[in-house]
Amino acid sequence: MPGVPSSRGCTACRQQKKKCDQLTPLCSRCARLGIPCIGSGERRYKFMDAPIRTSSKTGTRTESPPAAKSKMQLATPVPSNRTALDASHFISALRVTDVRFDLRIYGPFFVELPRRLGKNRALDASVRALAASYPWVHTRQYTPDMYKAYGEALACLRVSLGDPATAGSVETMCAVYLIMICQGWIGRGGDFFPNHGEAIAHLLNTAAAARNWQDEFAAEVTNTLLVIVIIESFANHKINLDPSLWAPSGSPVIARPNRPPANHAPGIECLRIPSLAAIADYTRNPQGNLPAIISAHAVLQCDLANMKALLSEVQDARHIHARRQTSYGTLLLLGLMANWALRVFGIGNPHALELEKAMLIDEIIDVAQGALQYRPLAASAMPRFIMAARMMADNKARLVRLEELLTLYRSDFPTSD
Repeated sequence: MPGVPSSRGCTACRQQKKKCDQLTPLCSRCARLGIPCIGSGERRYKFMDAPIRTSSKTGTRTESPPAAKSKMQLATPVPSNRTALDASHFISALRVTDVRFDLRIYGPFFVELPRRLGKNRALDASVRALAASYPWVHTRQYTPDMYKAYGEALACLRVSLGDPATAGSVETMCAVYLIMICQGWIGRGGDFFPNHGEAIAHLLNTAAAARNWQDEFAAEVTNTLLVIVIIESFANHKINLDPSLWAPSGSPVIARPNRPPANHAPGIECLRIPSLAAIADYTRNPQGNLPAIISAHAVLQCDLANMKALLSEVQDARHIHARRQTSYGTLLLLGLMANWALRVFGIGNPHALELEKAMLIDEIIDVAQGALQYRPLAASAMPRFIMAARMMADNKARLVRLEELLTLYRSDFPTSD
């Protein structure tokens, strides 16, 4: 029974006897319908009985020899259970290498998530919801399946958070994060867990108390979420984090304090987690931390110059360039906060500080303008920087440009504010 080539169409189109354009990772029909697309463009084989010939001389039956069995390409087996299907759909999304739609922008640990499935219902459901929602990023078409998966993920998360055995696990932490991403894409204002930063901070503190995260995956998750929560704490003073979360490497909780976000900004002091956390503390009580703010302001000036140089080095490396733009925007945000504190409390040269404020706002406008090419996913942090600049700006031309940029970015994810 030799294998012979069959259609390269995806499974869904073949089952419905529809013509498939074989685009990857999603064919046009599956993208339009918002359904999982498995096997698009992949060579399949079907098996046929070899013809049996009768020898005219001996009368014996002989079979045609099989066609190069050793060279035969076998079809990829279709996943047969829900966990395998979830992993398959998520892996299909991860295969997208276009920086504008690359899920790995949300954290390097995303590539490990398929291996973590089957252990935690909340994580399984949130991965399923993210994979079901991902076509929306391309098509902007809402589907019932998308909202069904999203609702199931919220329900599973409630159960997981209510169970002491799973509430403090890294898998549950991931589930909260993935649902936060889904809500940013397709969610509504009244959804469960609107204050994700406070929820994640609570879970991080629980993990710090339990001291039970000991692997590389946990470290990557912890680092990613710490940066997100610390930056959110600049504006939300209800967020309080346990300092042991960024204790030195080798302690029971293994966040990497010397590693900047996404490891794409080497040597930038203010992007280290302890430095970010310290600056967040200063914003809660600026008057009581003026000497520390003065010191941080000086370090920020050096870091901004170094980060701008690093940014110019990678213009052609789109993935690294997009990440460094986000790192640079974060430094500009910190610079605006330090500048505001010094101006409010009359420290330093007022004229020089006003010029610095204008420069920082102009740089945010420039970096946001440059990041438009990476919309929607790789530029999803830009609205936060634009809104900070808009709060500080007092020049009409700058305010108009900031509003224009903010309108463009809000069109990507209306619930991102």
